[in-house]
Amino acid sequence: MAAKLLDNVVGIDVHAVAPIPGIPVHPYFGLVFLWHSPAFPTCNVLINGMPALSVGAMGYSVHVPQGVPVPPTPTNQTYWQRWKTNIMMAIVLMTLSIFANIAIAMLASLMPKTKSGAAERFVKDVTGIDTTDALTTCNSIMASFSSFTKWQTWVKLLMPPIPYPGAQGSVAIGSPNVTVNGGPLAFVAPLMATSCSDIPIVPNAMTLGFSNVMVGVSLSDLARALAVNAAKGAVNLGVAKGVKKLTDPPKRQSTEGSH
Repeated sequence: MAAKLLDNVVGIDVHAVAPIPGIPVHPYFGLVFLWHSPAFPTCNVLINGMPALSVGAMGYSVHVPQGVPVPPTPTNQTYWQRWKTNIMMAIVLMTLSIFANIAIAMLASLMPKTKSGAAERFVKDVTGIDTTDALTTCNSIMASFSSFTKWQTWVKLLMPPIPYPGAQGSVAIGSPNVTVNGGPLAFVAPLMATSCSDIPIVPNAMTLGFSNVMVGVSLSDLARALAVNAAKGAVNLGVAKGVKKLTDPPKRQSTEGSH
């Protein structure tokens, strides 16, 4: 079934909360009510009278908390300082992720072509770069940077982080054959969504709703969509870890117990 505005994301958040050791599990349940398609807030595709959802549609809610957030200390940044830091980090990560995708696509274009073209299509879906020819490649690269010219991108970046125990849920995977304003049409199924989790590569939630519009998708297309989502998550995770490693202050070596 096709997903629509005010359908739900139901998932399991996996992340640590002090002072509980390990990685606690937090159930999440929330409505999808923002960024229903790339044309948001325009509503020109309706399902049962409600705007259709595409990949990226999201909403805010709360998860069931376990433990408490880290108590503030003099060395901690204030809420608004963290907000400004998060904005700069998000811009850097977006930019570096685009360059990483370009590099992956360029390297893939140098490899021998497959007869079916499946590998090339997979790389294109992951990176968003079409390396069919020089002109197409240039247009794809320009399109990758076009997100910085859209007001929706800057609104998302400038939105303050939701306070604990708030959480965010969003649609992660949609139909490979049907689009809504350029975004894959979302459908109701397990593992098609994600919420706040420390395991970003694997979708940890489902889209839950009801409609009388059916979305046809084969098992092979579904498996491919999951693989593409995992590959995108891996690229973004790798870039984020690299930035964190470069920006973290060097650890001082302890001399205690040395002779």
